[in-house]
Amino acid sequence: MTLTRIYIPLNAAGLRRLDADRAVTGAPFLAYAVTDAVRASAPAAGQDQWEYSALGDAVLRSAELLSPREKRRLVAAADVESELVGSAVPSDSGDFIEDSAVLILESVALNRIASFQVDADEASEDDELLWYDVTELPVILALL
Repeated sequence: MTLTRIYIPLNAAGLRRLDADRAVTGAPFLAYAVTDAVRASAPAAGQDQWEYSALGDAVLRSAELLSPREKRRLVAAADVESELVGSAVPSDSGDFIEDSAVLILESVALNRIASFQVDADEASEDDELLWYDVTELPVILALL
């Protein structure tokens, strides 16, 4: 079985649903990963740089998901079977789809999530996110 690391953009409501359901549900849903297009766009880069790019796209999407009262961008990093990762296609409105965008075809169980990346305080485009182990989910929920 081949695994693919995906980055799932969330907001506070999405994180609470993940905690309650023990899975990211609502498949198919958009996530981000190292794709052939990411590799082609930066052929001299390595796996770490490609993953950082995919994570960055997920962080940007998380910022778009925030409600007016929310301050923290959230991304869940998960390892899923590669068969669950499909190609993302532009919407009918012609919205731009990032090179790292993928479509996740099934729910992602909490036990597939490796970590969370979360803003320290208010979301700021220039700030790096803090890394939390999946076992620290209650700590993150308390921050929200």
